[in-house]
Amino acid sequence: MGGRRNFLLVNMAVVLLNAGLGILVNLAAFTNRSGIRERYLTLPVDDGNLSMSNPALAPGEIILGAYGLLDTSGNYSTHAFVWPAQDWPLVTSESRVCLVTQASVDRLFWVAWQAESWSGPLSVSVFAPGSDFAVASAMISYLRRCFPNVQERVSFHLVHTRGRPPRPTPHPQTHRLNCDDPEESNKILMNLRDETEPRERRYPQNLMRNLARRTCPCDYALTIDVDMLPVSFMAENLTGFLNSVAPTPCKKCAYVVPVYELDNSVTYSPSDKMELLHLLLKGHARRFHMKVYARNQGNSHLERWEAEPGRDDNGEYKVMYNITTYEEFWEPILLLPYTAPLFDERFVGYGFTRSSQVYELHRRGFTFQVLDQAFLTHRGFQTTSSYQPSRFAQIEINKVRYQMFKRDLHARLGLAPPQPMKMPNLRQQLPLLIGRRSQASKSRAATATIKGVPLRKDKKAN
Repeated sequence: MGGRRNFLLVNMAVVLLNAGLGILVNLAAFTNRSGIRERYLTLPVDDGNLSMSNPALAPGEIILGAYGLLDTSGNYSTHAFVWPAQDWPLVTSESRVCLVTQASVDRLFWVAWQAESWSGPLSVSVFAPGSDFAVASAMISYLRRCFPNVQERVSFHLVHTRGRPPRPTPHPQTHRLNCDDPEESNKILMNLRDETEPRERRYPQNLMRNLARRTCPCDYALTIDVDMLPVSFMAENLTGFLNSVAPTPCKKCAYVVPVYELDNSVTYSPSDKMELLHLLLKGHARRFHMKVYARNQGNSHLERWEAEPGRDDNGEYKVMYNITTYEEFWEPILLLPYTAPLFDERFVGYGFTRSSQVYELHRRGFTFQVLDQAFLTHRGFQTTSSYQPSRFAQIEINKVRYQMFKRDLHARLGLAPPQPMKMPNLRQQLPLLIGRRSQASKSRAATATIKGVPLRKDKKAN
């Protein structure tokens, strides 16, 4: 008995010693020299770290391209709910609206800020061909482990080119990542990419938007870009607004949500319309794409939204005014019912991806109504100098597709054929494209890029 008791005592001492050492190690890792607690995550590379609720995949295993669903072109494969939200059934049942977006792997850090601003379900399509999948897997693991809102309410879906299915990183390693700096962590994890792989320049935005929208079983969807941030309490206020019109719902109403750019000097997200208007007066905010392409928001007539005061002071969302005109190539951000037309997936890359959907809504008899109090913000003033040269070529190609789209739509709806767009053919436009490319390169070389800081609601202007 004495020997057994001594054995138990020795084991207990070893356990207590290990526990004490563990506490000391954690304190050393999470506390800096100033005594301020910091959150760090040591993330091992695990390409099979897909979902805690997906036991079919063994550790280290990647998702197979053969299990994807091909799009109508046969060029892309989609995989729904590769990383599902932990509380997805609950959050989608409690919200009338789903926030829908899409991202390449280098911009996934924005999801942390979106999940902070948006309290409802968030559906994200990620473009991750080849070894980009390794970056996506690691970054989404980081987001889910560092940000409880992402873990609970964000579902991620995967899109890749058919010829480049997911593959592991050629650089297996571990990284110590700061949970309070998702942008820097995203940059570090980009090292998992295989730099010998050619970059995919044809980005299927509309396919990804439709995948993210189809996978969210809410009554309405708000489809935004990944670098747009909702104003505080937008999810709750949109659900409240839709509940208020529930007795007589408008099945063909498209609700316009204004979008504004914020100067890089702004280090906080405006919490309400009055704060945004104050930034406008100081020249620190302006309408989205105001200098790049005025038609983007032009038909929203935001001068009325900015000039007219809110109808009341309780912050409730209401229709402020109706849009009685339509201008082609208008690209508003819209809150749409699930029954509204999807985005046309023939548009790949830049150009006409949103305006084609708005054109179809217009032709199908939808009415456009601008919501008061609701808005989105985008970090940084937009300029064409930051555009890649390939962007202009993609726009020209999509011009041709836009004509085909309009002819097909008019035929389906029994409308007269559309008037042809007045534009030279691509060969005639080559000198213009080359000139734009050269000018963009010179602008980038002459102007240093100013990097903004993440917009956080808890930070105030100096």
